[in-house]
Amino acid sequence: MSTATTGRDPRTAPRPEASPAPRGIGARLGRLFSRGSASSEAAGPGYHSDGPRRWPWILALVLMVLLLAGAVYGVFFSPVLGVTSVSIAGAPDSVSAKVRAVVDVPDGTPLARVDLDGVAERVNAVPEVAEVEVARNWPDTLVVTVTPRVPIAVTSANGRFWLMDSTGDPYRAVDAAPPGLLPIKLATPGVGDPATVAALTVVAALTPDFRSQVADLAARTTYDIELKLTDGRSVIWGEASDSAKKMEILPAVLAQEGTVYNISDPTLVSVH
Repeated sequence: MSTATTGRDPRTAPRPEASPAPRGIGARLGRLFSRGSASSEAAGPGYHSDGPRRWPWILALVLMVLLLAGAVYGVFFSPVLGVTSVSIAGAPDSVSAKVRAVVDVPDGTPLARVDLDGVAERVNAVPEVAEVEVARNWPDTLVVTVTPRVPIAVTSANGRFWLMDSTGDPYRAVDAAPPGLLPIKLATPGVGDPATVAALTVVAALTPDFRSQVADLAARTTYDIELKLTDGRSVIWGEASDSAKKMEILPAVLAQEGTVYNISDPTLVSVH
């Protein structure tokens, strides 16, 4: 018995001819970037290769690190952003010269590394300085803003004259009482001393015209304040309370004949 078959025998079926491999730079680049997928297919479905796609991120990360390192060096270590000038504001020339001398920041010091608190501490040590603020003004300037002390009186202690500001601080020694500043006699001059506070309250209440007639002010206690006038007369002020009222009535009181004027109670004045 014979069996009939239809179709071609696969062993004898013609095979398609393999196309020639592409050549040129385009073909080379194609093979370069297709290796990962080819390797993945050869290795099986569980294999993943990110090698060809990872290098741009690595390069970007390296560049970022280099840029950051350059920025840190430029700001904190390079003289490119270093101090080239010190600006001092708010103080007269005589005080500015003293402040500049104690700032002590060499030219070229990176501005970011300047110890602002240290500079402020040194400037605060200048007797004429009441307050100070130190700031950076990019790219190369250190700004020192000073609030100077304003002397309103002078006192004597330890055989020397001392300038006093409104706080009662005898902050600077001088050889003689400067013109225009009222001499104050105090037992223990200083910030917080009750007699000092009372004396300065009276000084603040005096009008400029009358102040020029006062030779000195003595505050033995807070309740015992006396003014000596340049013509030899005396004004017993008493305590510092009602100082504005006392100053208001004083010109009329001094118009009376006498050598001692007691206005400790402005409602009951006596003249001797």
